[in-house]
Amino acid sequence: MFTTDQKPVFVYGTLRAGQGNYFGILEGTTVQERPAILNGYTLFGRGVPFAVEREDRIVVGEVMDVDAALWPGVLRRLDQLEGYRGEGRPSNMYDRKVRTVTLADGSTVEVYVYLAGESSRRWFTDSEEIPGGDFVKAESRNQYSW
Repeated sequence: MFTTDQKPVFVYGTLRAGQGNYFGILEGTTVQERPAILNGYTLFGRGVPFAVEREDRIVVGEVMDVDAALWPGVLRRLDQLEGYRGEGRPSNMYDRKVRTVTLADGSTVEVYVYLAGESSRRWFTDSEEIPGGDFVKAESRNQYSW
């Protein structure tokens, strides 16, 4: 089952502003982009990050508020990019879940976030944890030897 109700989307990797997938999917579709933190999760991965539940960790990202007129198409492209085929499917690369994130001003907002799906867990089990949960910062420092 696909939930299509509109909510802001929390992005933490290649969909963040200025990153590769942002340009093909989100650029020009948002009415607002706000820095935020997802508490209780961490990131793993090289080049393609996966958010995994982990106590006492954070994921740094942005909340993307998509223009309502563009929402159906944007959500379809996000689901396709993230390999999301519907709730509870073991073949999902990422699972689209509703979570609460904290904005820079301390307020919270309910968002969609794509979390590591069952089929992707094998990819990050051998991957390094991304320091500080900030994919963009880690990439810019080139902390990984590819």
